[in-house]
Amino acid sequence: MAVRASGHTVAAGTMSGQLRSPNATGVTPDHSVRAAGPAAISALREWVGPAILSVVAAANVAVWLVAHPAGEPSGRYAGELFGVEALLLFSCSLVLATLLAPIERAFGGLDRVAVWHRRVAVAGLALLVGHLALVTSPQDPYATSFGHALGDVALGGLLFLSLWALAPRLRAARWPGPVRKLARASYERWLTAHRLTGLFVAVAVTHGAIVDPSLRRSSLLRVTFIAIGVTGVGAYLYRELLARYVVAIHDYTVRAVEHVAPTVLAIQMEPARQALRFAPGQFVVVAFGGYDGWQRHPFSVSSPPSQRELEITIKAGGDYTGKLLERLRPGVPAKVAGPFGEFDYRRGGDHQVWIAGGIGVTPFLSWIRGIEEALDRDVHFFYSVADAGDALHRAEIDAAAAAHHSLHVHYVYSATDGLLTAERVMGALPAGASPWIYICGPPAMIRSLAKGFRRCGIPGRHIRSEDFGAR
Repeated sequence: MAVRASGHTVAAGTMSGQLRSPNATGVTPDHSVRAAGPAAISALREWVGPAILSVVAAANVAVWLVAHPAGEPSGRYAGELFGVEALLLFSCSLVLATLLAPIERAFGGLDRVAVWHRRVAVAGLALLVGHLALVTSPQDPYATSFGHALGDVALGGLLFLSLWALAPRLRAARWPGPVRKLARASYERWLTAHRLTGLFVAVAVTHGAIVDPSLRRSSLLRVTFIAIGVTGVGAYLYRELLARYVVAIHDYTVRAVEHVAPTVLAIQMEPARQALRFAPGQFVVVAFGGYDGWQRHPFSVSSPPSQRELEITIKAGGDYTGKLLERLRPGVPAKVAGPFGEFDYRRGGDHQVWIAGGIGVTPFLSWIRGIEEALDRDVHFFYSVADAGDALHRAEIDAAAAAHHSLHVHYVYSATDGLLTAERVMGALPAGASPWIYICGPPAMIRSLAKGFRRCGIPGRHIRSEDFGAR
């Protein structure tokens, strides 16, 4: 395989599965040691959000244990606790979906917000099993057919939407059947259905208010339950009705459209007024005018912050992006929201590994284009594609490697070299290296590499990723 390093092309053995260090001496260039403070703070900050979620969940359990009304059967009360805790977690997932900047900062980026959004929803779903098993053990004095019907509607809706969201990650998606159909549904259809989650949470709140006897016997439990319901439904209403007036929307016009590959489009947009301010590596939500009614989709920015025109690079991977590839022309208006994300190499240490898979190269392009003078990190950039013809902007990447001698670029062609592994990456680095890892690519690639790097001894807090397949 050919490896690009500091402006020089060298050979790397593929039979052994190892990549040689692209530095001819095998010695990492000397850098002055940067204070670890900012990087350590960045690594710790991403746990603020999860810690808050844990405290809130534990506090709700504590309240229910302390406020157990006298005479309430323990079995049914445990079932009610499971149900309220599930409702709390679903409400938290709706809060995370608001995309508010403080939430993004507390979790260390929207990709991690998406991960925790999914985790708390799955945990809530699991708690509903305990709720169903225990809450009907003794007879419920406040049971009504209407109240139970609402519970059935909420449960069925949340189960279906959760299954749809998890479908791409389930083993059943490998074989023909309903799970595979859900996994292969278009992003637009999934997003439209997923927006109903808040309605089912509202139905669940109404169900609990009608049938839960403990809420009638304890003012503390009743106030806590109302607070949970108002928070979840309020977050949903904000997202659906108010967010468009809070999140800054920038008007742009498509200036140029370039087919950089048969299925890849580079789109350059001119701002109508003030240009969007962003950091390299961030992404935006873009809605193009004309056909399909201003559908909103997230795309990574590939232009540098110093450039007035905003550039995104997209790959046709679904119904909507396929239509963009065929129909988008200069002059089409666009609305851009954002920026979002905290995929920023400047928050990491002196020695780094960047890994791009396919179209996942876009945030790295923004990083490279945003280098103003010298690259002040020692970086090994691995760009993995099927074959040489799939490597986007290779000439520009090679020119950057020639201009910045601390940037070592490795091209990996999976068709001939096999899949890139963490062990092969570490084998290309100086012995004893413990770099910060930045990965953007397909979800399966990110999961496999992250697991491999942890096996190689890289701390989890030093592995950052941008999952363009997250949903």
